[in-house]
Amino acid sequence: MLAAERLIEIEMLCTGKVQRIELLELDGELIKVILYFKDGTNLRVTELWNDNLLVKYSYYWLTPKNEIKAGWDNAPHHQHVKTFPHHKHIQYQKDIKPSKQHSLEDVIAFIFGI
Repeated sequence: MLAAERLIEIEMLCTGKVQRIELLELDGELIKVILYFKDGTNLRVTELWNDNLLVKYSYYWLTPKNEIKAGWDNAPHHQHVKTFPHHKHIQYQKDIKPSKQHSLEDVIAFIFGI
């Protein structure tokens, strides 16, 4: 998926949920954005696509002071996690948990309790 196409999807997904979207990088199939939520928190989004397959992602939800609330990614460095390579960090980088959230859509649903 082209990053420009994904940006449009993200804008539609986040309508009414975010104050603004800051575009950091849009290059081929790589997209990096920051989603600023109404409560002052923000979500740092990085996705790398290969055609229609999401091959690499990271989503970091930060407090208004930019401290980690939760982070999701599929970097292959926590082989002990049941959902390897998918995992999440809760509040601290070292607190690693299995993750059922494997996409931005899943993470947005988690954040908003949908």
